[in-house]
Amino acid sequence: MKRIAVALLLLWTGVIVVVYYVVQKPGLLNAFTGLADTLWTLLVAAILLFNAHGIGKRILLIFKFEAPESIDYLLLSWGVGLGSLGLLGLFFSAIQLANARVLTIFQLVLALLFLLRNDFQGLRANVNTLAAHLNLAFSKYDLFTKLALLLPLTFSFLLTLVPPFEAFDALLYHLTLPENILQNGGLYAANNVPFWFPSLTENVYLWALGMQSERAAQIIHFVWALLSALLLWHWVSKLWNTEVARKTLLLIVAIPSLPVLASWAYADMALVYYAIATLYLFTYYRISKSSSWLYMAGLMAGFAMGIKYTSFVVPLTCGLLLLNSTFRKAIPSAAKFSFIALITALPWYVRNAFFMGNPFYPFVFGGQYWDDFLSRWYAESGTGIGWNALQIFMLPLNTVLGYRDATFFDGRMGPLFLILAPFTFWILLQRQPRDSAEGGSLQAIGVFSTLSLAAWTLGVINSSALWQARLLFPALMILAIPTALGWGALKQFDTSTLRISFLTNALIAIVLTLTIFDNMIFVLQRNPLAVAF
Repeated sequence: MKRIAVALLLLWTGVIVVVYYVVQKPGLLNAFTGLADTLWTLLVAAILLFNAHGIGKRILLIFKFEAPESIDYLLLSWGVGLGSLGLLGLFFSAIQLANARVLTIFQLVLALLFLLRNDFQGLRANVNTLAAHLNLAFSKYDLFTKLALLLPLTFSFLLTLVPPFEAFDALLYHLTLPENILQNGGLYAANNVPFWFPSLTENVYLWALGMQSERAAQIIHFVWALLSALLLWHWVSKLWNTEVARKTLLLIVAIPSLPVLASWAYADMALVYYAIATLYLFTYYRISKSSSWLYMAGLMAGFAMGIKYTSFVVPLTCGLLLLNSTFRKAIPSAAKFSFIALITALPWYVRNAFFMGNPFYPFVFGGQYWDDFLSRWYAESGTGIGWNALQIFMLPLNTVLGYRDATFFDGRMGPLFLILAPFTFWILLQRQPRDSAEGGSLQAIGVFSTLSLAAWTLGVINSSALWQARLLFPALMILAIPTALGWGALKQFDTSTLRISFLTNALIAIVLTLTIFDNMIFVLQRNPLAVAF
């Protein structure tokens, strides 16, 4: 009798539970598909980043790259590996093997080989070293600084999990190009102008889309932004101190559009990274005279030239600085640097020449589907601000205000760089020994930023289509170093009646608070966790 009662109780319980959850379906069942897709997104991103590290590590060995710290190997090998994945994506597209199955199998086999070669242990050791240095630095920062740095990082990562509603160019070609390549199984002569821009980043995203994860492409772009910030922090920490590094990072996170832009599958953060890496490597080559640093700088410059046509400023800066030294010594170094940079960038221009009849398609020579009329229409020549002295003088302020920018979300750079601009110029113009690491770094940053700003200004003078503040991000991000030094030097201007450093610190704290709050509101509106689940 007791057994029957227990059996009836269990049956009754089972019926009630089953009936209840058939009618009132648990949230886990509704969220399972989305959660599984998010977990797959994270796994795909992890596989691609692991393989990128493995490839980059081996390329550093080929170049016999010697660095004093493992942090250099970690931050540079990831960048080299991601650039190499872009070239591999182009190779698979060119031989018409760009289909989901082939790309997925290739990445899985590559990951297995690297695991068997104990790459994971080496990666973990390098990451632990980086984490230890970051922990030591963060232990010296106050709570406000920690929140100001970690919250934008968190916001940006969460935004990688949502569809890029505002990312116009991602839907125009950054993601559309690799999707079309997958549909056709390889390259073809498409009548779509942006498809033929240098497309290293799009061919990295090809692997993510081939593994059925568009959002993994957004995570890859976010990683380029993270690597850029870490490389700046490492550069400044080595040459100056953790306080200047803190100010450098705070200036970066004060850029309102950065967390949003970094979360999109764009090309901008990749270009920022390769520009910073090129100048970092080039600066240390001039100090150490080690050829491996010069070769790596050339490689990074070549990757930059594979991202955007506007990247010509990166190798031009290094070339001018090389030629500024003793002529007899400069020519061989410039030749080696240029050769590696050109060989690395060449595949994108050969692709254009083969398919469209113009290595710089659609500029300079026209090409397939193109003529002079379309060239004039596309360039929008004569629609810019022209050589109006007042407009040129007001350009920095109008750029910061953003009301004339081609897009709203990705062009906001905040007021701090403009506020601190006089002190930035003062730092750059100070006479320092050019053969020192600090002086060489500031010289390279000054030349690169000047060329970048001049090129962008000429573009805006000629065409309204080039009024896009995000094109300044490579120069702006690296200008954070002299701007942070200028910020730190404000104490020299304090008097007994006016402490300008205190007022500036208070103003910067207010700007950071407002920027973080605005980004928090944007993230809450997008509700990324709901999408993730």
